[in-house]
Amino acid sequence: MKMPKRKPKFSKPVWGIIIVAVVIVAVMPILGLAHFTTTNPSFCLTCHSTGETADMSQPSKVHPSYSVVSCIDCHADNGGYKHLITDGYRGGYSASPERVSSNCERCHANMISKDDTQGFQHNPLNIYIPHDKHMAIGAKCTDCHRNIAHDLNINPTNRPRMAYCFQCHSSQTSCTTCHPGGPPKGAPSTPIPPPALMPQTPSPDAAEATWQVKCSQCHALYPPGSHTSQEWSGIVGQMAGFTGSNITAEDQATIISYLNTVAKKP
Repeated sequence: MKMPKRKPKFSKPVWGIIIVAVVIVAVMPILGLAHFTTTNPSFCLTCHSTGETADMSQPSKVHPSYSVVSCIDCHADNGGYKHLITDGYRGGYSASPERVSSNCERCHANMISKDDTQGFQHNPLNIYIPHDKHMAIGAKCTDCHRNIAHDLNINPTNRPRMAYCFQCHSSQTSCTTCHPGGPPKGAPSTPIPPPALMPQTPSPDAAEATWQVKCSQCHALYPPGSHTSQEWSGIVGQMAGFTGSNITAEDQATIISYLNTVAKKP
């Protein structure tokens, strides 16, 4: 006759330990999945490297690889895991200038007070930029280094572009102010007109700068000659209507003024 199985006789503390162990074993895969989907760059890249999203991630030419500097280092609060599992990737991540710039300063704290180019690893043109003076007036790292990791321009460099400088500085400034060794090869021999944000009438270089800065924030810059002036007018108007585009009516007019000069002829 088969005897019925008896329930093991354990003391209450032992049963408590067994139950806790079972719960931990059951919860670990769930926590592991949550951790992977909120902190691992390979998961982020399943969307942000396929071209299906406007904010596409691309390997940087001047920044360490994702295995060294991951997505959370730049986009998570204080570059850590603190709230990612509970908040998820939507609440835990941000690409705001304040968030990203503060994370830049965690790793590059010496740049806040730096006024020379000593130690610059990627400065082939020997451009002189006094970081301390820019930081002192409230500039953020992303004002100049917005493409440090995600450069969507046609010819990506991941280095600051002169077009970004023209958003604040007059292009009539002497080239040797930033290029102490002389202007780069192929640079204009005469000063170019001032940028759009200073005079009422935008200059050609400032209009092009506005196009480069505004339109590369979400996607790659398409060749200006790929559309006619009329087509560009409609496209820019549509882009300006998107939430988060940050293209004002003045920006829109400035961008169109540039595209009108280089657009495809009907």
